[in-house]
Amino acid sequence: MVSTSWLRKNQKIVYIIMIFAVSVWGISYSAMELIPKKPIGKVLGRKITQDEFSDMAIRWQRLFFPQSQESIIPIIWKQLLMVEKANQMGLMITNPEVEDGLRRITFQVFGQNPDIDRTRLMQFLCNTFRLNPDQIQRTIREALLVEKLESLLRASAKITSEELWHRFSLENEQVKLKILALKASDFADSVQVNEEELVAFYNKYKNKENDEHSGTPGYMLPEMVKIECVIAKFDDMEALVKVTEEEVKKYYEDNKELQYKIESPEVKNEKHSAQEDKEDKTDTTAENDTKEKEITEKPAYKLLDEVKDEIRKTIAKQKAREKALEVINKVDEEIYASIDKEYRPSFSDLAGKYQLTCTIPAGKESKSEFLSEKDFWEIFPGSDKVVDVAFDREKFEPSMPLEFVEGFVILQVIDKKYPAPAPFNEIKNKVVQDFTIEKGLQKSKEVAEKYINSSGSTTTAFDDIVKLINDEYSQKDFLICETDYIKRPIKLFDKDSRYIEALNADRPNLAKKAFELKPGEVAFAVEIADEKACYIFNVIEREPADKSLFEKTRENVAKRFLYEKQEAFLNAWKTDMNKHMEIYTKFQ
Repeated sequence: MVSTSWLRKNQKIVYIIMIFAVSVWGISYSAMELIPKKPIGKVLGRKITQDEFSDMAIRWQRLFFPQSQESIIPIIWKQLLMVEKANQMGLMITNPEVEDGLRRITFQVFGQNPDIDRTRLMQFLCNTFRLNPDQIQRTIREALLVEKLESLLRASAKITSEELWHRFSLENEQVKLKILALKASDFADSVQVNEEELVAFYNKYKNKENDEHSGTPGYMLPEMVKIECVIAKFDDMEALVKVTEEEVKKYYEDNKELQYKIESPEVKNEKHSAQEDKEDKTDTTAENDTKEKEITEKPAYKLLDEVKDEIRKTIAKQKAREKALEVINKVDEEIYASIDKEYRPSFSDLAGKYQLTCTIPAGKESKSEFLSEKDFWEIFPGSDKVVDVAFDREKFEPSMPLEFVEGFVILQVIDKKYPAPAPFNEIKNKVVQDFTIEKGLQKSKEVAEKYINSSGSTTTAFDDIVKLINDEYSQKDFLICETDYIKRPIKLFDKDSRYIEALNADRPNLAKKAFELKPGEVAFAVEIADEKACYIFNVIEREPADKSLFEKTRENVAKRFLYEKQEAFLNAWKTDMNKHMEIYTKFQ
């Protein structure tokens, strides 16, 4: 055997020989295996190749995320990391555990455990998920490894009685408030705006992306592309295919055991009769007992006529997909046959020739033909490849056929817009509106600070402050209200949240500040998300958590708090583990 050290020393010669061999005989599979695979990332120090990543992505996509309309690439990297860590820790998955995992997937597919042998079941799953038995079992084994690792990590988190009561107290303590709302819009009409300030405000935020809920303006436009498409729609192809009676009958016979089996009416009647006899407490004779035992529960199936239309639609959809793939492949072949020629058929010519759809799609909301990533998810649901290909393509470079929910598509980029700030003159009205609200909020804070000292609270009565402000701004109609009992903010989608019904808004900063005060104290809080406003408020009442309620609900509370602590621990552990994962930008 040739040593690896010799190969390293003579690497250049080996590559020259291989290139010569390719040019003469073509490259074989075994020769390709000699070429080092370029890594696309590292997980816990181990290099991950494109082949390994693609293999796992395909298996997980088909088995666990077949209907996903978003990219699962980040999920696959995380699963790779978890599987690698589980293997390093020596965790094992036994064959009985794999079989149990297989039964769980079967139950998800059928809603029950079908009464068929394992061989036929595996054949059905292979056809459904377009995977072979080895791929299904490997994917289940990986998923179980991740599940077992996460279970071990969760089990390591505990919660004490003191911690439990502290958490319960924080969650269940309540306050009532009186509030004076000084909205930014209340002062917008008195704000003076000059061109110099406006341009400075635009320059401050022009390189930030807009986030409607953050409260911070942004005028950076994302990268956008204008594309032309040829689409083979499944619905269009369905009108072109024919389904014969023989095909319907064959499908029925092949699948009736899995899809159309029903309990025999005779058996149902016997069971119903037996139940009535039991309820009436009538004696059953030995002859009837023997007769009931002799009844053979023969399988019964829905009649072919009952399910014929359903079967025809199923077959038509299958044949439509095959027809769409066949036609789009012909288009693809014709495109690449002329790729280097002076004359290339246009997408509209190809669409006319093969009876397909040719379009330059526009965003559903923006109505613009220049599409952002968000637009792609709406126009081509069910495929992360379409958006990846579109933004990675050069102009007029046709893509390969790509599948999405509605069919197959070949696209080419016909124009691009790279990330850049929106021109000031085009969005000047928007900038004026944002700047006016910003200055209005600043004015409302100045009003609050005038009556609240620097420590954030005051002994001046709330009603007196309200009267002074109303006297100073008599022409304005400020909202004054009183809340019911409210609790502290909670985490919702990784953000603090506390909806206050009296304000008809989510005001977490206000709720958080309220629990820092004693009854009778006055302070103010600023909210910049959604509608910007400054709130002067007074704590009317403060009610502690109910100890008796805690004791009554202790068990359920303990389960919930323990789960939250375990999840927090698991997420922190995963965040730390992510430091041991390196992904090259192209493959993120």
